[in-house]
Amino acid sequence: MAEGAWERLGGERLLETPYFNLRSDRLRLPDGSVKDPYYVLERPDAAIIFPVTEGGEVVLVRQYRPPIEMLELGLPAGLVEPGEEPEVAARRELAEETGYGGGEWEPLGSLASSPSLKDNWAYLFLARGVEEKSPPDPDEHESIEVVRVPLDKIFGLVHSGEIVSSSGVAAVMLALRRLEEGAR
Repeated sequence: MAEGAWERLGGERLLETPYFNLRSDRLRLPDGSVKDPYYVLERPDAAIIFPVTEGGEVVLVRQYRPPIEMLELGLPAGLVEPGEEPEVAARRELAEETGYGGGEWEPLGSLASSPSLKDNWAYLFLARGVEEKSPPDPDEHESIEVVRVPLDKIFGLVHSGEIVSSSGVAAVMLALRRLEEGAR
């Protein structure tokens, strides 16, 4: 066990849904004390895409988000299915949500969006030279507007608070940095 790690003494699944599970753990801390309960949301991993067209536009999606009661402007993203590679999921989600595909893909890394609460990872990808391949085919109950924004306007959308997802903001910042490095 890593130094400073908390030992899981046991756990109980309190709730199971198609989108997440809620678990209550009993944990021993390094000082010997016990934290009970410690709640964990078990979530599938996610894939987030920063797609840039050959013409220098970033393909974004706008959709209503009930938990924050607003239309969110953000990067295409979705869940990684069991047994699916993150890049395969990213390509599938980009096609489903926007109808775009192709291009050159590279990973930007992975991050834990809320590691004190959730156990999942978000895999971030930069896709350069994507193009419209087919009409979008969103999941049931998804109402998505595809929005293309010039690359030089993206940072402003983060700064103004129009792009609000923490994982999406991280993907934007990492992608912009990677693109800047490639332009040198």
